[in-house]
Amino acid sequence: MTKSKTTDSTVFSFTLKLTGLLAAKVDNFSLLKESGILHYMFDPEGWHIPELWKNASVRCAWLHGLWSMLQHQQALDFFCRKGLINQVLCLQSDESLFIASLTNQVLVHFMNSTMVTVLNNCETKAQNDSPDSLDWDSATAEVMNHVAVSLASEEQSTILSGIRLVVVALAQCSEPLKGKLWKHVLEPLDVLVQYGSLTRPILAVLQAVAKSTLFINPECRVEALMEAMLYSRNTNDSVQCAALVLQLENSSQTLKRKAKDVLFLPLLHVTSSSLQPHGQENSYMENQLSQRISCVSLLTQSLSSIADLICKESLADIPVQQITTSVISLLRICIGNHLSTSPNLQTSSHLFGCCKVQRSSLDLLGSLTVYKENVDLLHEALSVLLLYLQCPDLHATVLKKAHEATLKWFSICALSPESCNTISHDIFPLLKKHVCDGRWEVRDSTLEFIMQLTATLKGSIKYAEAFQDSDMISVLFTSLEDGEGYVRASAVTALGQAFTATNLSLCTSLQEELCKHLLNILTQDPENFPRRAAVKVFISWLKSPLTFSSLDHTISSVLSVGSNDFDWEVKVHTLELAGLLMEYSSGVFTFSETTCINQALKKLRDLGVFDVLLKCIFDCDRPVSEKACTLLLKLRKFLKQTCSTGHNGFTVEITRCSWGQEILKSCNRRQQTGDPNCVRFGDSESSRQMNSEDCGPNDCGTEKLDLFKVLEVLDLEDMQYNLSLSSDHVINSPRSIMEDILFAAQQNEENTVDCY
Repeated sequence: MTKSKTTDSTVFSFTLKLTGLLAAKVDNFSLLKESGILHYMFDPEGWHIPELWKNASVRCAWLHGLWSMLQHQQALDFFCRKGLINQVLCLQSDESLFIASLTNQVLVHFMNSTMVTVLNNCETKAQNDSPDSLDWDSATAEVMNHVAVSLASEEQSTILSGIRLVVVALAQCSEPLKGKLWKHVLEPLDVLVQYGSLTRPILAVLQAVAKSTLFINPECRVEALMEAMLYSRNTNDSVQCAALVLQLENSSQTLKRKAKDVLFLPLLHVTSSSLQPHGQENSYMENQLSQRISCVSLLTQSLSSIADLICKESLADIPVQQITTSVISLLRICIGNHLSTSPNLQTSSHLFGCCKVQRSSLDLLGSLTVYKENVDLLHEALSVLLLYLQCPDLHATVLKKAHEATLKWFSICALSPESCNTISHDIFPLLKKHVCDGRWEVRDSTLEFIMQLTATLKGSIKYAEAFQDSDMISVLFTSLEDGEGYVRASAVTALGQAFTATNLSLCTSLQEELCKHLLNILTQDPENFPRRAAVKVFISWLKSPLTFSSLDHTISSVLSVGSNDFDWEVKVHTLELAGLLMEYSSGVFTFSETTCINQALKKLRDLGVFDVLLKCIFDCDRPVSEKACTLLLKLRKFLKQTCSTGHNGFTVEITRCSWGQEILKSCNRRQQTGDPNCVRFGDSESSRQMNSEDCGPNDCGTEKLDLFKVLEVLDLEDMQYNLSLSSDHVINSPRSIMEDILFAAQQNEENTVDCY
């Protein structure tokens, strides 16, 4: 490669990476250096073809090679003496984002490696006194000075490249290096914060430094920078910084109090709450709230940050009920319920009908249910949520958020007669209308809400009575005929939940009707989602402690139809159903009576469980085969235990078509090898036909075989191992990478993808 003058860029890129990998070991490094290969490969100025450097994939490979090589002191010495550090620093501003990002990784790796070298040299006086040894502190300082100069630049792109390196270094460097780097960048960062630009990238720096010990060091002035950011001219950035401060465990209470003021201020200002911080500078905020776009952006940022902090349990000592009341007021403003009484009419007009603020407010209202004191505000919260559910032109996504918030508020307390009355007389009639909405998203969201509400209030006799009195079951049955597959799937799930969460399971006629519908969906529905949902309903019923008499007549049909489905997820769910049936029968296997064991096995055979498992083991979809293999191994374990006590000879009928042929061929192969444990066939005509090479795929019939011996013949452990290996073991290998590179090199069109 060093002598070739017609090198292809792709092959050269690979050679650069290979050289770096080889040079990672000291002996290899010495050989490559002595032969001049190392100097040639990593000195672009000496390449026979200078144009190669213009290729992004070559520059990327050059960096990868360096990164791999920098594993020992000799490589670090070579890197510094050849001035390669300057070349890497120049690539920080490369037009390729992949290369710029890779540059930061190489520089951080270099600094960490030099720190290790410095510590090692300090322990060895001879090395430390060597006149030829490099000043590693100076080498590291060169990188840090470069970063400081970048942050002080007038070019925004240069500043951003410096900030990105600081973030990576603070995340990956050792603590001593972080301290040195911070001393270099603190002053230019302070200037950038005061100037008020690039606040979001600076937030990334503050977030990184807050996770280190520098945060609690007063000399590092991290909290001072954060406080300056809290009162940025861009209020959105101030809110982001406030959220960051409140997530930190080590920040001072004073800083946290100021962060809370900043975080809540937009919400409290819009709703004219008396909780607004006194003396707070609101001029920037008032200016931002006076314009529609910035007003919406600021409010959504504030609301979503509060909700996120509540979910992370990062908000403490806040006036919960007052905040909740403000959110309820904001929701009323957004739906036009408070326009006439709101003092901030201009701001209110910006928010009326705004979906973004409505969604964020509903999310926050739902999150606030984690505070127990909000039980007293249940009536007010449900009142405003009911307003949203009653709105005829509400956006579908907002309605979904209203459903989610309603569920959370119903879950925080026991169902009172008043709440039950609200569900029966207000919510259920609205849901009936929404199920008939012209938008499928609304119908789907409504059915999901019915299912989730039923699950949330499971066990409530009052809810069960209200559900039946409102005839919601008829609404769900009607939705099974919906033209949209997602809606049919949601209707199936809602019906399944209704039967397990209420006393509908006592009605045999309703059970039979639903089983008929579900089987019809499994057999005829053209879309996957309803069929998946149908099998899941049978699984939930089987897991339920309730008695479903209709299952006895239906389950074998479900297994047969589900295992023949075109969708792999339907087949996996069918196998899960088969696994549950095996679990319920597994207790019988521990008994010593042959009659009990055979009865359990016969029950599974009659239901078609064995047929499903043996068929799915040869399925073309890996997850299906893997699931079937796991269940068959479990079955074989049970049978081994029973066979050890003398119970064996249980037979199954294997069809001589499709998957059955594969099993019979496996049995024949084992028989021909003389394996004493293999299945022995008789001299029947069907057996002779199966052993004939002229047997065609359509020559159907059955063969009775011992179940345990069939499971031994299949070599399930080997199958499970091969199935557990995903496609990565084939695709993500050195051989496949070489094949990809050679294939790309043979193409006429140049490969310009720099992330290759």
